[in-house]
Amino acid sequence: MSATRDAAFGCPHFPRCPGCPWVGRPYPDQLESKRVRTLTAIASALPDFDASRVAAVEAAPSATDYRVQTKLMVAAAARGPVLGLYAPGSHRVLDVSGCPLHDRLLQRAIPAVRDVLAAERIPIHDRHRAGVRYVLLRASLSQARVLVTLVTSRMPLPGVDRIARRLRALLPLAGLLVNENASRGNVILGTNTTRVWGEAVLRERYGAVTLAAGPTAFVQANTAMATRIYAAIARAAALDGTARVLDLYCGVGGIALTLAPGARAVLGVEEVAPAVAAARANGERNGARHARFVAARVEEALAHLDEPFDVVAMNPPRKGCGPAVVRRLVALAPPRVLYLSCHPDSFARDAADLAAGGLALERVQPFDLLPQTDHVELLGTFVLR
Repeated sequence: MSATRDAAFGCPHFPRCPGCPWVGRPYPDQLESKRVRTLTAIASALPDFDASRVAAVEAAPSATDYRVQTKLMVAAAARGPVLGLYAPGSHRVLDVSGCPLHDRLLQRAIPAVRDVLAAERIPIHDRHRAGVRYVLLRASLSQARVLVTLVTSRMPLPGVDRIARRLRALLPLAGLLVNENASRGNVILGTNTTRVWGEAVLRERYGAVTLAAGPTAFVQANTAMATRIYAAIARAAALDGTARVLDLYCGVGGIALTLAPGARAVLGVEEVAPAVAAARANGERNGARHARFVAARVEEALAHLDEPFDVVAMNPPRKGCGPAVVRRLVALAPPRVLYLSCHPDSFARDAADLAAGGLALERVQPFDLLPQTDHVELLGTFVLR
């Protein structure tokens, strides 16, 4: 059975790699399973919700070659550095340098970075010595360039200038960065990032919006699908140029700036200060002078807002927005709320609380953001009753 699934998908790492558990499963079955998961979660929290209001899962443009960013552990081996993921239940790093879910540029970049680390004899972190711990890569589809970040417990990292020269000869390199992380835990990134060569951010286009983000900022792993999701949010917002829009958990501004052309004013709220700085720069880059971005916890920002908003968009983390945000949204009473979620269970819990406060769930559109995994993204549209 495993050989058949492996052959069907062409993955050299199956079944050892834990990254995509649905490898080889027929794609229509994946989509239906994600819709069932969404329906089940909503039914448990809103038993009277009409299941016909949950649309079929929108398929990804491609079920492979879609992932534009990756964070890989680095381990030393007899044959040289290994870039990959931890084997389940262990700290043994499995090589995933040939992952077919990665964008074609990342498929080139991962072995290139591995080979350059080996050629330059760059120290690799382990319990007994400091060195490179992780490699972060992000590809831009619109620019066809890659941003490489080396996370190291040793600073300064020897040979970084030579690494940059070698990578420039092998790849369309946007920039090489070094992040310092000497902590003992499993946190990937430290607080200090240094630019070695090139740019410190990578630009990408999502529809009509261009976003620039550094390696520590959150961006969606599937650019093509994120573009479709942002377009769906714009359609659901149905803006006519007069609306005031509030975007919660706005990150680097993707949703806010997608909605900005149809809005009279946009306010984005984000807790992570560097993301807010990037959102402001992206607002200037896209000519959205009527878009403001503030650094604050969403709960606190909502508590101090005394202006009305016609549309609220939000994209909270996996745990959802939670009761405190729901209470403040109910008090704000916007006519329309657009809730983008990466977790059906937390979405369903928040949906029930919003509905109890008068914001009724009108429609749910699931998206297959990460094919070959059990992940499902969904957009819920709520209207004030």
